[in-house]
Amino acid sequence: MSPGGHRAPCPQARRKRPLRLALLLGLIPGLACLPALAQPSRRALEEVERSARTARDEAAAIGRDARAAEAAERALSARRAEAGRRAVAAEEAVAEAEARLAEAATARDAAEADLTRRAEILAPLIPAMRRLGLWPAETLLVIPAPPEEALRGALVLRGVAARLAREAAEYRAAKEEAVRKAAVLEAERARLVAARAAAREAAEAVEAALAEARARREGAQGAEDAATRRAADAAAGARDLRGAVERLEREARAREARERAEAERRERAAEARQREAAARRQEAEGRARENEARQAARDEEEARESAEAARERLREAAAPPRTSRGAPVAGSVQRAFGQAGANGQTWAAPAGARVVSPCGGRVVFSGPFRSYGRMLIVDCGGGYHFVLAGLDRLDAEPGQRVLAGEAVGTLGNAGVSGGGRATLYLELRRGGQPVDPAGWTSRG
Repeated sequence: MSPGGHRAPCPQARRKRPLRLALLLGLIPGLACLPALAQPSRRALEEVERSARTARDEAAAIGRDARAAEAAERALSARRAEAGRRAVAAEEAVAEAEARLAEAATARDAAEADLTRRAEILAPLIPAMRRLGLWPAETLLVIPAPPEEALRGALVLRGVAARLAREAAEYRAAKEEAVRKAAVLEAERARLVAARAAAREAAEAVEAALAEARARREGAQGAEDAATRRAADAAAGARDLRGAVERLEREARAREARERAEAERRERAAEARQREAAARRQEAEGRARENEARQAARDEEEARESAEAARERLREAAAPPRTSRGAPVAGSVQRAFGQAGANGQTWAAPAGARVVSPCGGRVVFSGPFRSYGRMLIVDCGGGYHFVLAGLDRLDAEPGQRVLAGEAVGTLGNAGVSGGGRATLYLELRRGGQPVDPAGWTSRG
């Protein structure tokens, strides 16, 4: 049964408890575990330390994997940027090719329109020009005009026909060149479109690889964080309780040092008073030697008594406190000091039983503490501390002075399988080391 009234696990089940509790119980040299828990052996402690080292190694390996995933992600990001630049360049090249193709088509259409316009202007003259070319003499004879004008008109028509023929030839050559350039531009545009599609596919492939690398990196970082937390949890709980008890011991030593300094101050004050009395005796020597002698005797006696009282207080502060020879609770000892490696006593008592302080002293800790339930630590003086764990209610506050046998709390309700009995764990420590409390409780 645990101090809080819960069922305690067996020694086999204790090995299955979390790593934090194992370290908590194995690394606190001066404080025992709960009543049903035995202090782990050195082999178990070495196993815990190996597990902690393994957790740290796993965290380091996962950290290396996470950094490798980050490097791969950065490389893929650079490839994605390069693919993006190639895709933009391909888009611009396609746009320029389409613009040149459109300009060539516009020039071709303009040349065809100009030739058509000129052909429409000269269309009425084409029959006469054809007759003049086939039958020049007969055509001139039938023209109703003077022969000089008819000849001049024929010559003009012949020149116009020659110019039209040249323009038609130039138009055909320009049209053929425009068709050739359009074909070249169309082929270039098709090639650029294919390059743009390839660049887009490459960018999509890089994006997919980058997403996969980012997922691996996030997974590696998550695994690294989890492994780091597991490695940190391996020793988190042990430092808490040990640090608390060590802090209380440091405070006790500091308090004892203050008390010694106060006793020395009182002794120095007594010596100063003695010197002052001697000075007063010297000043009153001429008035009444007999009264001076009596007064000096009284002053010396007072100084000796004060110094003796101070030395007695120092001896009482340095000497181990007297035992109370009283049980801390109305019950019986289930497990004695040293039994199965226990560092204290485990008491079985009725549910709700009142718990009393085994010694007179000052309460230095009072409150819940992790899985120990409500716990009370009493500084008995002389380097002695009593630890009472498993209380359901606390009736003493930190800093409060308690007497031996004074009620400091009550036990809780027992569990279903506890047979109506609750459990109190008691441990006596001196100078940071557990000692047998049987001389204080009259129970072995």
